[in-house]
Amino acid sequence: MLSAFDTATLAAFFTTSFLLNITPGPAVLRTIGDSMQHGTVPAHGTIFGILGANAMYCALAVMGLGAVILAFPSLFEIIKWVGVCYLLWIAFGALRAAWRGGATLAAPVPAEGRKLFIRSFLLQSMNPKSSLFFCAMLPIFAGEAEGAPMRIAILGALAILSEYPVLLGYALLGARALAFARTPTARRITDALSGLALIGAATMVARTALERR
Repeated sequence: MLSAFDTATLAAFFTTSFLLNITPGPAVLRTIGDSMQHGTVPAHGTIFGILGANAMYCALAVMGLGAVILAFPSLFEIIKWVGVCYLLWIAFGALRAAWRGGATLAAPVPAEGRKLFIRSFLLQSMNPKSSLFFCAMLPIFAGEAEGAPMRIAILGALAILSEYPVLLGYALLGARALAFARTPTARRITDALSGLALIGAATMVARTALERR
């Protein structure tokens, strides 16, 4: 499977993918925030939602539909600003909860994982950095020769698989903070930090620009 790539290409791909994965962005901040509020197990809903959206973009790249996004900057801008508004809406909810205060942090309900999956899938679907990586960068590493769609699929699968342990590590980090967030005061601080982190994520998305070639 990997024999279709030369060593230099794979090294460049894995280095780029790893650096992008560990760099705090909307996906990382969402994972940390959800694990701080709900714990590691429910936060897997967040992780799988992010990876599911990445798989969607990978499929679009394989089918060549990613070029549509890159060819129409206005569509890219719509996706970007919808994502910004969605992040700010979630951030407002967290900051409002911090302002009002609340009870101690309750144990997560069984349905929480599904809710987190949907929310993070929507979030990552509207993350322009994800669309740029899968629809613009993967084709570059795959090359333009015959068989490029299969190589894009392989690289996309590797990118998704390699992102899981990174997001899991951030989730574990957030869950460690959960152990200290059992009082009403700590819950307000957690909500406030989550809201501020989401505002930071919205700022990152808003500053993302589509590079013209």
